[in-house]
Amino acid sequence: MDLIAIAHPKFRPGLIEEAKRRHLIYKDQAYVTGTGGEYPEHLEAWRTTRIGVTLLLRPVRMNDEQMLKDFFYHLTTDSMYHRFISTRTDMPHERLQKFVAIDYSREMVILAVMREEGKDVVAGMGQYMIDEKSHTAEVAFVVRDVYQGKGIGLTLLTYLTFLAKKQGLLGFSAVVLQDNKPMLHLFESMGFVVEKRLDAGVYELMMSFKETGEG
Repeated sequence: MDLIAIAHPKFRPGLIEEAKRRHLIYKDQAYVTGTGGEYPEHLEAWRTTRIGVTLLLRPVRMNDEQMLKDFFYHLTTDSMYHRFISTRTDMPHERLQKFVAIDYSREMVILAVMREEGKDVVAGMGQYMIDEKSHTAEVAFVVRDVYQGKGIGLTLLTYLTFLAKKQGLLGFSAVVLQDNKPMLHLFESMGFVVEKRLDAGVYELMMSFKETGEG
């Protein structure tokens, strides 16, 4: 999967079919053809949070499924619920594929990666899905519980905002539970023009970008 993940999209179908034939990957392994499936290496960026935590922010790759599985299974039930607004906590292969096999021209998944005991771990994940009609995107992110309060969420959201603006988007939308005060505060601290609608304990947010700055 490591070689397939970095291969040019025009070679990827053949490599995947051969790997399936040899039983090296899942029989239902998803992948995106064309330029939308080409890994955007130029979007990799090193960042340091407000308290000095160094992170590699990078787009997700096809071979990140196990890393993401470990990440999700290290989240508490509360963190999973606040992220997905669901009591479901399992992360089978079928569900994980939706995070790792993406069309980078239509959505973005950014991992905040750091070193822990000599290996790379996902400390946080942020993503957005573009709505082409409104030129906005639905945004969501979550930080591993042990790393919360270290500025990782702010760093992720700032970078996602920067990328969204580069793609010509006008703002974000989000769905946030009413009791998720930290998330609401973070969105409000970004300087977005925020419109909120509360329904059954859930806020629907519409956030317009300002004309200047990275967000």
